[in-house]
Amino acid sequence: MLAEDFLEKLDGGDIAPVYLFVGESTFLMDEAWKKLLSKVLPKAGKFFNGERLQAKEIEAADVIERLATTPMFGGRRIIRLDNVETWGKESREAMEAFVALLPSAACLVLTAAGKKNIEGLAKAVETRGKIVQFKSAGSKDAPRWLIERAGQLGKVLPHRAAFLLVETAGADFHTLASELDKICTFIGDRERIEAEDILEAASSQRNFSTFELLDQLRARQAGKAIRSLKSLLLAGELPLKILGTLAWQIRLVWQVKDGLRQGMSEAELIRRLAAHPFVVKKAREHSARFSDADLYVALDAICQTDMAIKSTGTPPEVLLEKLLLDLCLDKTKRAGTKER
Repeated sequence: MLAEDFLEKLDGGDIAPVYLFVGESTFLMDEAWKKLLSKVLPKAGKFFNGERLQAKEIEAADVIERLATTPMFGGRRIIRLDNVETWGKESREAMEAFVALLPSAACLVLTAAGKKNIEGLAKAVETRGKIVQFKSAGSKDAPRWLIERAGQLGKVLPHRAAFLLVETAGADFHTLASELDKICTFIGDRERIEAEDILEAASSQRNFSTFELLDQLRARQAGKAIRSLKSLLLAGELPLKILGTLAWQIRLVWQVKDGLRQGMSEAELIRRLAAHPFVVKKAREHSARFSDADLYVALDAICQTDMAIKSTGTPPEVLLEKLLLDLCLDKTKRAGTKER
C-alpha cells in the first residue's frame, strides 16, 4: 500500500490493528503517524494512550506488555516502534508471534528503512494489517506535494512557484515543508504565493543565496564569492550541498550553451532539460561567460574537491575556499582584470 492509499483509508475510518511503515521518507512517516494518532485517540487520551519508542532502546517483551495493558481511561492504546530492523532475532520472533494476538484495544505501528532482516515480521503484519510504503519523492513529485501542502495551510501555490522552490531547496520533504512554512510567514495574510516571494524570502533569510554565490563565481569575483561562501556556511548550509549545487549549475550552463549552438530556442531547452523556465533563463544569461574549456576545468575541480572532502582530514570549508579561489583568480589573472 502506498502512503496516499493509507491516508485515504484513514479518512474513511478504516484503521488496521497493525502497520509496518517502510521507506526512507521519515518526514512523510511522521505526517502519517500524526494523522493516525488523531484518528485513533481523542485529544485527551494522546498523553496517556499514545507512545513512540525506539526498537534499539527496548525489548519486544516490554512493548508487548504495554500493548496488552488495558488503556488508561478506556479507549485504544497506540504505539509506534521505530527502526525494528535493529532488533535481534529473539525480539523479532517474539513480536511476529504477538502480532496475531494483538488485543482489539491496541494499534501498533512499526517502522523500518526496508524489509531486509524483518521478512518474517513483514509477513506477520500482512496477515492482520497493512504494509505502507513511504518513498522519497523525486523532483517530479515534489511540486505537486508542495501545492497540496500549501492548500492545507490556506495558501495558493502556482506551479511556477512550486517548481522554483524545488529547484532552490531540493526535493527533500522535510526541507520543503520548512521552507514553505517560512514563506507563508513571510507573505502574511496574503493567500497567493508568487515565485518572487520565494526569492525574496530566501534573500531575507540570509545575506547571500546559493544562486548569488554562483553568479559571483561566473563573474570571477573571488572576494565576493568567498564572503558569500562564509555567509552560506554560517546560515547552516552543508559544504557538500554547496558543492553539489555548484556542479549542477555548471552542468546546466554547459547543456544550455550546447543547445544554443544547435539553434534551440529557450522553450525547447526547457523541454529538453526538464528544468524550470526561471533556471534555464538564468543559465542562458550566464552561458556567454564560460568557454567550454572553462566549464571542463570547473567540473574537474569540483570533482577533485568532492573527493578531497570525503577522503582527507582537511576541513571542508577550507577546501571550498580553495576551490573558489582557484576558479576565480586564475581566470582573473588570464583576463588581466581586477575585481571592483
